[in-house]
Amino acid sequence: MSDAGTAGLAPLPEHGWRAGLSPLMRAGFGEWFRTREWWVQALLWTAVINGSVAVAVWGETPDDLDVFTLYGVMTMFAAIAVAILMQEAIVGEKRSGTAAWVLSKPASREAFLLAKLVPNAVGVVTTMIAIPSAVLLVQTSLAGIEVSPARFALGTLVPALNLLFYLTLTLMLGTLFDSAGPVIAIPLAFAFGQQLIAGIPGLGSVLPWALVVGTGDSDTSVTGAVITGQPIPAPAAIATTAVACAIFTTVAFWKWRRTEL
Repeated sequence: MSDAGTAGLAPLPEHGWRAGLSPLMRAGFGEWFRTREWWVQALLWTAVINGSVAVAVWGETPDDLDVFTLYGVMTMFAAIAVAILMQEAIVGEKRSGTAAWVLSKPASREAFLLAKLVPNAVGVVTTMIAIPSAVLLVQTSLAGIEVSPARFALGTLVPALNLLFYLTLTLMLGTLFDSAGPVIAIPLAFAFGQQLIAGIPGLGSVLPWALVVGTGDSDTSVTGAVITGQPIPAPAAIATTAVACAIFTTVAFWKWRRTEL
């Protein structure tokens, strides 16, 4: 190739598992923050969460624990939306041939999967938790409900962890299956099935359900307890959910490296 033909090209310094990571990450974040996706999701979940919680916030005698427990419950709907949004993240790329085309370039499989995991994780947490929660903090302050901003910020990490559970679960299923059916059916079945098994003694306290809804032994969620400074009713649920996210991510990378495209 002539010098003129290569004058505008520069070799990427990334090698090994990082090969192609920068452009793939830019593309992944661009799908969220260079389109209307981020503000559409932010407006939607700000309206859903704040509109629902407003009933408790502006009641005659608002109870802090009830307000923030309801907030946790409403974020469960966002978790279900995450599974729906993520169902085609891997399966769609495999079916369309896009994944094979991208990986035929100087891009590693690890970089490809990271570019699906990280931008989507940042996107859903920002638009479905961070922005709606900031608006909720303003709303509660205007209603005269006193809450520590630091404790509130810590409490919002709990529903964020719940969202990451469904995101990593759906991502893993996308590497295990070639059709969208099981990829969406399994997370939704688990999401709704938890309420049936949460009442089983000892089991409800370790499920992600306890993070945002509560357990059979307590109507208080971990989210509500953290924000209001109450004793945490199911601390084990935090650990098991975090470990599950790590396992799902590990399995996804392991399977993706061995997937024939």
